[in-house]
Amino acid sequence: STLDDTGVALIRGEKTGLEGYEDMDEIGNPIHVMQVARRMQEQLDETDNPKIHVCEKEFGGGQDRLVVDGYHPFLIDHLIQSAKPDIRLNKSVSKVEITDPLNTSEAKISDNAYWSGSKENLSRARSVIVRCRDGSSFRCQYVICTVSLGVLKCRSKFSSIEWQPPLANLKRETIEKLGMGTHNKVVLRFAEKDVFWPTTTPQLLCPDARFHFLNLNAYGKKGLILAHVWPPQADEWVTKSDDKVIEECMRILRGMFAKQYRAKGNPKPIEGVVTRWNTDPFSMGSYSYLPPGSNWNDLQILNLPHPEIGEPRVFFAGEAISAKGFQCVDGAFESGVRSAMATAQCYGIKLE
Repeated sequence: STLDDTGVALIRGEKTGLEGYEDMDEIGNPIHVMQVARRMQEQLDETDNPKIHVCEKEFGGGQDRLVVDGYHPFLIDHLIQSAKPDIRLNKSVSKVEITDPLNTSEAKISDNAYWSGSKENLSRARSVIVRCRDGSSFRCQYVICTVSLGVLKCRSKFSSIEWQPPLANLKRETIEKLGMGTHNKVVLRFAEKDVFWPTTTPQLLCPDARFHFLNLNAYGKKGLILAHVWPPQADEWVTKSDDKVIEECMRILRGMFAKQYRAKGNPKPIEGVVTRWNTDPFSMGSYSYLPPGSNWNDLQILNLPHPEIGEPRVFFAGEAISAKGFQCVDGAFESGVRSAMATAQCYGIKLE
C-alpha cells in the first residue's frame, strides 16, 4: 500500500514529502494532506511532461544541456572566428619527433641552444617535427596533442602515432591501464506524419537493456528518434551490418508502440545512421573510463607533458585527462585551455 511504501521510505531515509513535520499529528492535518497531494500531483505532471532545457546562445547554465544543433554553431565556429587558426584538414599524423639539440636532464629554458638567434626576439627554435601519412610535415615549437585515449593506445595502423623520443614508461603504462568505452547510437528519421511514438516525451525506456531511446522529436527535430546503446552491447556491432542494427532497433520500437505503429500504416524510416566509434580509427572508442586497478591519479599522469626530461615540448588535452569534466565535452575544452596556458607560459606569458 501507499502507507507501507511511505513507511519503508522513512526507514531508508528517503524523501517522502513528509520532511519538516516532526509532530506526527500534523501529518493527519487536512491542510497538510492537501499540500502533500498537490506536491505529488506536480511530481506526476513533471514525470509525464518534463521540462526540456535547450542550450541556446542567450543562455548558458550550470546544468547538463542537450546540444541539438551540434557543436559547430556555438563552439567550433566561435573558436574559428575568434582565433582565425590555420586549419589543415585530412591530415593523419604518423610521428611526432623532437629534435632539440639538448635533450638531457640539464636542459633548461635559459639555454641558448633552445633559441633561434638572440633570446631578445623570443624566437624559439622550431625543433618539433609533426609528420603526416601523406608525406607532409610541419615544424613547430610546441604541440598540443588532443587525440583520444583510443588513438594513444595505437590500436589502428591508420592513426597510430610514433613518438621520438618515446613517451615515458609511466605514461605508456597509464595509457594501457585506462579503459576506452564504447557508446554507440542509432538515429532514425521518419516523415513527420509517420511519428508513432509519444511526440513530447524526451526519454523512452524499454525492457530491452540494449536500447535507451532519446526522442529528438521532442527537442524540435521532427521525425527523429535516437537509440543509445551502451557496452557491452555496443561492441557487438562489429559483426553486424547497419541494416541489421536498424532492424533490431525497429523491432523494439514496434513492440513498444504496436498499436500506434499499425495505426500509422507500419511506416519505415526514411534513413538511418549507425555510429561505430569503437572501430573508427580516429577515435577507437567513445570516451575513457577508470577500470579496476586505476584511479584519479592516472589522469594526472596522462596529463604530464612530453618529453620526460628537458623542456616540455608536447602538452596533452582531452576528456581523458580532465578530472573536472571526465568523459565530457567540457572536460576536453577545459584541458585544452589548460594546455594552451601551459604553452604560453613557456614563452614567459602568464594568463589568468
